[in-house]
Amino acid sequence: MAKEVGVRRGRAPQAQYTNYFQVGHNALEFMVDLGQYDPDNAVCRLHTRVVTGPVYAKVLADLLQDSIRSYEAEHGKIRGTEDDLDPLEVVKGSIAGFDPLDFAQPRRPRK
Repeated sequence: MAKEVGVRRGRAPQAQYTNYFQVGHNALEFMVDLGQYDPDNAVCRLHTRVVTGPVYAKVLADLLQDSIRSYEAEHGKIRGTEDDLDPLEVVKGSIAGFDPLDFAQPRRPRK
């Protein structure tokens, strides 16, 4: 039986939005590069690299699978990433009350 692990945090971890992933490995470790894809320019800006050992990579994969199963049980099946799927549209569609016209208006400078 696994021992419960306590997590101590001073501040909340920095959050980075990620919609692009690259995964590689060698004999000793897995590397996961995370980035943000910009569909308007068809470029990706990588912002984080996570390096971990094979055992922990497998633990992460299992945790993600469990979380996906839980999410789908609560919210329904997650769509795949077919070629016609625009990740930005998926994100915008997931935001309750999102109105693209709100973002089309020029922003007024703050005083």
